[in-house]
Amino acid sequence: MARIKRSLSIVAAVIVLLAIAVGVMHAFEQVDRGRPALVRNKQSQLVHIQALPGALAPPDEGKYNPRVRDSGPRDSGRKGVPLFIRHAFFRIAGGIGFDTKTLSALLIPTDPARPVTLDDPTSFVFKPLHGSVVMRESALTALFNQYLTDYSGTQMRNLTVRTADGGRLCVKGQPRKLPGLWLPFEMSGTVQLKAGHLFVYTPHEIKIAHLEAKGLLKAIRLQLSNLIQIDTRGAALEGDDVVLDLNHSLPPPAQDVHVSSMKIDHQGVHMSFTSAFDPQWPEPIVDTESYILFDGGDVKTFRSLITNARMQLVARDGGKLDTSLYAYRRQIVHGHCKATPAGELVAYLAPYKPVNYLPPAKPRNQAQAGSRGGDHDDRR
Repeated sequence: MARIKRSLSIVAAVIVLLAIAVGVMHAFEQVDRGRPALVRNKQSQLVHIQALPGALAPPDEGKYNPRVRDSGPRDSGRKGVPLFIRHAFFRIAGGIGFDTKTLSALLIPTDPARPVTLDDPTSFVFKPLHGSVVMRESALTALFNQYLTDYSGTQMRNLTVRTADGGRLCVKGQPRKLPGLWLPFEMSGTVQLKAGHLFVYTPHEIKIAHLEAKGLLKAIRLQLSNLIQIDTRGAALEGDDVVLDLNHSLPPPAQDVHVSSMKIDHQGVHMSFTSAFDPQWPEPIVDTESYILFDGGDVKTFRSLITNARMQLVARDGGKLDTSLYAYRRQIVHGHCKATPAGELVAYLAPYKPVNYLPPAKPRNQAQAGSRGGDHDDRR
């Protein structure tokens, strides 16, 4: 009899709990019915929108852009921002840039707690993952004139760089050996790639004041570094070799490159980049042959923070995209933007207008490992 009473008590308790649960569900249903249909529809859309980043993300993103912290409404939690460049001229600053075939890269914040800020090139490191680019003669000339030899006390000016089939590179300019006296100077030679980021240029022919000097220097046991000094972070003369460090010779952002192969011909310096990852190429937002696509992570541009970014840059008037980190704002202002229902952005950039201004180079003993370049931009 006691067992029957206990069983009946348990059954009664279960019935009471079920009744309470039904009542609570009914109450919530009444509350929900009390909300305007507009709000209910909007909240159902929000559920769909919150699922979009995962649905749109490249299938292998976790391999090269892992989630390194908890995500939230203001933070994707990703390590960086994947970047995909196709058939575009991607300038770093001024005329210094790369004619890009296809290149995947990762923009890694220098401060993991902050997003990649496009208006502050010191806020991230540019790490190529896979692809190939060409550095044209004009870009090489700009690099030497506008960044590597443009500092107080420089001994080089008016440099021009030419490339030729067979791997030859010719540099012409004016070195100064006496106060107020600039002599015509020319050297031609080959370039070796070392350690994946060092370009070692060895001149085989040297002319000073139009006179052959290579043999003379050898005869009197002088090296090129005895006559000319380049004392800039990222470039230096070592004996008869000019050593250019790609990770430190370009304007900000900082570079973390590994060049797997290099070839020089009349088109310029061809470089192929590799890393531990070769990402699958994501579908662009709009179908065009030339573009730059930010696909994932967090990007701050203008005054807006975009999490789980999907933003594509294309040429407003069609054709090949030509843009610069230091000038993209002006191109967007004179262009226009569109958005998709999925929250993706397409920026149609106005044509790039060349600006010669670049921050002056700093001698090696003044340059800091994290030298800032964000205070100087092409918008001036």
